This record gives sequence, structure tokens and C-alpha cells, in this order.
Amino acid sequence: MATIPLIHGHDAGAALAYRDGRTITAGRFLEEASQLPVLLPDRGHVINLCADRYRFAVGFAAALLRRQVSLLPPNETADTIERIVSAYPGVYCLSDRDETPVPATLELVRFPSQLTGESTRRPVPALPEAQAAAVVFTSGSTGEPVPYSRTWGNLVRVASPGIDPPGLRSRPGIALLGTVPQQHVFGLEATVMVVLQGGFAMHACRPFYPTDIRSALASLPRPRGLVTSPLHLRILLEDADGLPPAD
Repeated sequence: MATIPLIHGHDAGAALAYRDGRTITAGRFLEEASQLPVLLPDRGHVINLCADRYRFAVGFAAALLRRQVSLLPPNETADTIERIVSAYPGVYCLSDRDETPVPATLELVRFPSQLTGESTRRPVPALPEAQAAAVVFTSGSTGEPVPYSRTWGNLVRVASPGIDPPGLRSRPGIALLGTVPQQHVFGLEATVMVVLQGGFAMHACRPFYPTDIRSALASLPRPRGLVTSPLHLRILLEDADGLPPAD
């Protein structure tokens, strides 16, 4: 059975994420992704609502290693979550927030406040291409969340267009700031999978307001890039002189 590594292009000491001016290495990511699965319930599906992009990535990797499928809702409205819960009996929710808008009937697992240590020796796990990895949802014409299943191999393959055409391979280790939610298919592909498979790094936060976006972008080392929406981009370019340079 063909397999694909969980991450590609990272040395153990290479940056995989940045948070609050601190570097999180690929070795730490692998260590945390290997520790978290034993803390998760023995279920088939998990709704990953982690707001921190790095913790989302750790939770996503841990679910893969536990052979659990991550359910990624298009929004966090009560109606959307309840519809998903009813369609996937036994699902639980992983969150890094004290207040998470989920039904009382949904088991909520808190992302650990601290996972221990950093490894320079842990091997990179490989996952079967055909393994079910995620179900992303889009809103249909009736507003009903429409599920689209993704295998691990599919997610890796769709990440390639986000690496090659923009020329990111010529900027090894580039740090990417995303303003798009990692639970959306574009956010998952362009800010998580591209980082894991491209040897790049992510900013852990997801800023919304222009001032916060500029500040977060300025905090990243160069080379750096911005993954955003047309609306955010238009607002940012209204004051292009105040936008930190991006590569």
C-alpha cells in the first residue's frame, strides 16, 4: 500500500510554526502529534474546532495517526454543528478554547495546555494514500452542509498547486500567515497542507482586522507570505504603504 509522509522537507530543528514571536520546530510538532492521540477518545470522527492554526494542525495529525476522520464545518453556528453531529453518531469535538459553541450533547475534548518535550529523533510517520483523512463541508443551495470526503493522498496532491505555481519551492522555509479559517477547504489546503508538505512554516494565529494582519505579518521572518481572501486583500491594499513587505 502506497504511503506519504506526514510532513515533507523539514529537518527536526526547522521552523514549522511561529507563535508570539517564538519558533515551533518540526521536531516539536512530531512529538506533540505523537503524544496527543493517546489522549483522544476511541471514536471514528472528530470535529476539529481549534482556533490556533498550529494546534489545529497537531490535532489534525493526531487524528490521522489515530485513524480518525476530521470533520471540518463551514461555520460554527449551532444549526450547522447539530446537523453534523446527527449525521455522524459518536463524533466528539477537539477545541483549544475555553468557550466553544457546541451542543451540550457533543463531547468536548480540550486541547492540552502543554504537551511535553521536543524530539530530534522521532521518525516522520507515513500514512496510507487511501486513508480517509477529512470531510469538508460547503453550504448547498438549501443551506444544508454538503460533505466532501478527502483521503490523505488527495489532500497531499491538491497541496501541490499551492506550492509550485507561486514559486514557493524557491523560498525554502517561507513563513505563511493565513487570514482564512483552517476548517475551510481553502484554508486547510493553503495554510496547513502546503506547510506540512512544502517544508514551510505557519503563523499560529488567524488575524481578522487589518491592524492585526499587518502586525502578525511584520512579526514573521523573511521570506514570508500572506494567504488571504479577496476582501481582506482589497482592504489591506487601501493602505498599501502600511502593509509590511511580503515575498
